[in-house]
Parts: sequence; C-alpha cells; structure tokens
Amino acid sequence: MIRAPSPVVALALSAVCAACAAAAPLATLDTAHLHAGQKAVVRTVFQGDSVEVFDAEILGVVAGGRSDGDMILARATSERVIRTGVAQGMSGSPVYVDGKLVGALSSGWSFSREPLFGVTPIGEMLAVLDMPASSADPASAGPSGVDLPGTGGSAPRFRELRWSDASEAPAVPSAPPVRPGPEALPLPLACAGLNPAAGAVVSSWLAPLGLTVMPGGRAPAGGPGAEAIVPGAAVAVDIMRGDLQMSAIGTVTWRDGDRVLLFGHPFFQSGEIRLPMSTAEITTIVPSAASSFKIGVRGREVGIVTQDRRAAVAGRLGGVVRLMPLAVTIAGAGGSRIPFRFEAVEDRALAPSLIGIAALNSLLESGGSGANQTLRWSLTLHRHGAGTLTLGDIVSGDNPATDVVAAIAAPLRFLFNNPFERLTLDSVAVRLDVAPAREQWTLRNARILGAAVRPGGTVHVECELERWRGGRSVVPMDLTVPEEVPDGNYVLWVGGGAELSRYEAKDLPARYRPTSLPDAWRRLAASRPSDGLYGALFARAPEVTSDGRDYPELPLSALALLSSGERTGDASRRGGLAMLDERRRPLGAPTRGELLLQVRVDAQAP
Repeated sequence: MIRAPSPVVALALSAVCAACAAAAPLATLDTAHLHAGQKAVVRTVFQGDSVEVFDAEILGVVAGGRSDGDMILARATSERVIRTGVAQGMSGSPVYVDGKLVGALSSGWSFSREPLFGVTPIGEMLAVLDMPASSADPASAGPSGVDLPGTGGSAPRFRELRWSDASEAPAVPSAPPVRPGPEALPLPLACAGLNPAAGAVVSSWLAPLGLTVMPGGRAPAGGPGAEAIVPGAAVAVDIMRGDLQMSAIGTVTWRDGDRVLLFGHPFFQSGEIRLPMSTAEITTIVPSAASSFKIGVRGREVGIVTQDRRAAVAGRLGGVVRLMPLAVTIAGAGGSRIPFRFEAVEDRALAPSLIGIAALNSLLESGGSGANQTLRWSLTLHRHGAGTLTLGDIVSGDNPATDVVAAIAAPLRFLFNNPFERLTLDSVAVRLDVAPAREQWTLRNARILGAAVRPGGTVHVECELERWRGGRSVVPMDLTVPEEVPDGNYVLWVGGGAELSRYEAKDLPARYRPTSLPDAWRRLAASRPSDGLYGALFARAPEVTSDGRDYPELPLSALALLSSGERTGDASRRGGLAMLDERRRPLGAPTRGELLLQVRVDAQAP
C-alpha cells in the first residue's frame, strides 16, 4: 500500500523538482522552424526591476553569411510598445515562440512608423559561450580586453609624433554607407555625477561607440542582487566608477547557473574581455520618433562580462574586476586643491576618452569652467617596468575646458594605439591648475642684433611679442654658435613650441616616428610645452635615426653603415637638418607664431 507523502514532504519534493527544472536546459527554437505570422512573446523591464512581457509577431527570417549571421524580423503588437516604440536598453530582451526561446531583440530602425525590430537567433548567441578563454585570472589588474580600432580616418598621432606616414596620405572622399536594414540598438549609458555642462562633449565622444548618454544614479537600497539576473531583467556593464559612474544598460537574454548571455549584439566586438557586470533598475521609457530609450540606474555588482562577440555578450555571476585607478586634482587660486577619484576601463577605444571626460567633469564640478581662463595640465602615467611619464602643457582661449580635455586625451590615444604592444597602465593622475585670466602671447616681430657672428660667438635676438588684450613687449634671446661651425649662412628660427616641432619634423621625420613603445615613452617625455618662446639655430646636415636613437651630423661613412639597404622602414631613417643650439624663454602662457631669420657666421666678424 502506497501512502501519500505528508504536506511537508510534498512541499520539499516540489521544491526539488522546481530546482531541477530551473537547471534543465531551456527549450530553444531554430530559425528553420520560424515562419511569418507566428505569435511571439518578449520579456523586458519597463519600470523598476520587474520583468514584464509584450506580444509580437514574426515577420520572417533574413538569411545572412558567416560574418553577419541570420536575422529574425518581428513586429511588436502590444499596445504599450506601439505607443512607446522599441527602445534602446531592450537589447537582449528574450523572444519566445510557443514557449521556446528563439533569440534576443537586438536591432531596430530609427524613425520607423511601426515598432519593427530584429532578433539575433539564440543558436548564434549560445555559441559565444564556447568561445576560448585564457587562463588569466579575470580578477587581476590589467587591460579589460576591449580593443576597438579608432573611429577616425587617420593614423593616431600626438602633435608631430606619429606611428607611420599613413595620416599624410591624401584623403579619398567616399559616399556615406547605405544601411537600409536595422542597426544594433545603441546602449543607454547611465551617468551618475555627470555635470550637465559636460553632456554635449561626452555625447560627441561616446556616441560613435554606440553609447547614448543618459542621466543615471544608484538604485535605491543598492538595487537587487544576483538573484535578479533572469531572462528579461535589466543589466548594466560598468565602464567607469567613482566620482563619475558610467554604466551601459541592456537586458539579460539567457541564464544557466552562473553563466549569462546579454544584449544580442556586441558591446564593442572585442573578443575576450573583463568588465564589471551589475544589476540595474529602469526608471522609465522615453518615447521618441527618432529612437525611444530607457532611463535606468545601476544596482549591485554581481559578476564579470567575459566575452564580447558579434552575436552576444557573455559573462558569469560572481567575481570582481579591478579597473584602472584614476586620480584628478583641480588646483585653483589661493592654493586650493579639490581631489577626485575614479576607476576606468583600460582599453584603446575608451580609456583616452574616459580619462578626458573625468578631467572635464572634475573641472566643471569644481567651478572652474569659465571662458577666457588659462589652464595648465599635467598627465602622469605609471607603467610597470617603465619609468613614470609626466606630460604637461598650458591652454587658453574661448573654450579652454574643451581644449584641455582634448589635449589630455591626445597622448593617451597615441600610446594606446601603438602598433607594437598593448599598453598596460598601473594608474593615471591628472592635475589641472586654473588661472582666472586668459594669458596668451603672439610673436609679431624679431631681429638679429649685429651683421655677423664668429664661430663660438653669441647671436643676440630681440623678439617683439603681443599679449592678449595687452601691449607689446620685447623679449631678448641669446643663442650660441658652436666653435666648429664653418663660415656661411644659417637659419635662425623663432616662435612657439608647437611651431618649432612642426618645422623640425619636416626635415627630421625619424625623430617623430617612434620605433617601439619605450621609444615613444622617451620621446613623449621630451615634448616641448607651448608656454614659452623658443629660438633654434639650424644648419643643413645629414642625420640618421636608427632603432630609436638619433645620430646628428654624421660622416658619410657612418651614414652609409647606419642607413644601408639592409635596414628598411622606420628602423633606420635619414634627415637633412642639424640643430646647432636651442633656447627657451618661459613666458607662463601659450605662445604662437614663428619667424625665420638668417644668421651670417664669419670668422672675421668683429
């Protein structure tokens, strides 16, 4: 005689069965079994952290190749979505037909009259889970793995420093790409602590990377925990934390134990990565004729994003990721110091922009954002196994805040995009010194005192400079002619630091083509700041730069050896200019303009 189990035992058995069911693989449906007219259900969050559903209809399947995959087309039929539209932030929302998972909502059309959307097939997404992963500890410090090529059309450069001559090639105009199909939905970037005045700059820098800047914050009471990571739930991927929090918000498609799939399209299609994954809550959906979007906030950190591929972003629950430490200090009049602290993703696409954004936001938050200011900046980079690199300069103008963040980001973009090795930074520090007045000098005139000078003698120069909204001043400068210089005419160049580097780079290109990351590190440290007046005495003479070392004024025998036909490319390059002397007069403000004068060297001069 079989006895029925007691209520307590029955409850326990039902719990075990439910757990087994949760662990069982979810039924999926291949694109071969989809056809127009099938009813679908989509899971997503409209508000808070509660997963809701809306109805849709399958329109068909567009077969693609190995590079772009198949695409399922669907139309939302729920009145709620017809009213709001398919929204940014729905990326990854799971789509079911007959109770089986077919894929993730991932793309849409701007200005569409109907709520149409594209669905990434679940089969292509599940394949991301089998992508190879390295054995490196994802909790260790170092690069996130995001490695998106630059969006610009020219090779990365900093001032006259460049990795190749690619940027000097004439641009070939081309028609804008025609994209009649759906595009991956941009990800709302929830920003907590972003000064409103920085919004336009941040949007212009991050929009090309598929991120739409939105107001954000922290979820009440810290937000939900890892148990909230279920299909259809909101999820966030953090790219900056600290005094400015930035988190890209999307939707969870699939979960099996501690493994999850997100978005249904790439973050940056970067391969293996290490980024923090957090829960999220949705505040509301804002309807827009162009493209509707979710506004949300970040919750608790619950895991690590480990793969960023064409069809999906994958991750796992548990573990933490160490981001790159970033410190910004704003120094004002009277010796005031306002510190800011951040952690940022370390990669060549995002890191330069994020560091510049952190500096701009800190400047604005400290109140130092007025026009006609003078801003002195310094950037200190700590890199394991290399000496500390400190760069700095000064800017002033009608919009110094925007100019200074662009100046800070420029050397970082140059270093992160080097073709030799991945740049790994231990930490970054930025300092901005704010002066309330606009200081700026322009070179108007210069003259050499004396008709000629002997070898070993001194060239006396008087330079006339005009101050911004001020009078003119005469600044003297002396340069020394080397003892061994033969009689003849020589070029005396006078002007600002940026102009001197441009003039020099025309005839000494190898000095501005680093041959390795350490070589670039060294040459960047020797960059000329623009806060002074420069004078340089030049002669026409051969020079060779070989393996990152400069050999000026070499005899012909040495030239033949160092620049032989056995060495090609940037390993050994020749120049045609020799600098005999260089002097700098600090002026404490940006100096612009340049003049060329002629110096006569004569051993018989008085």
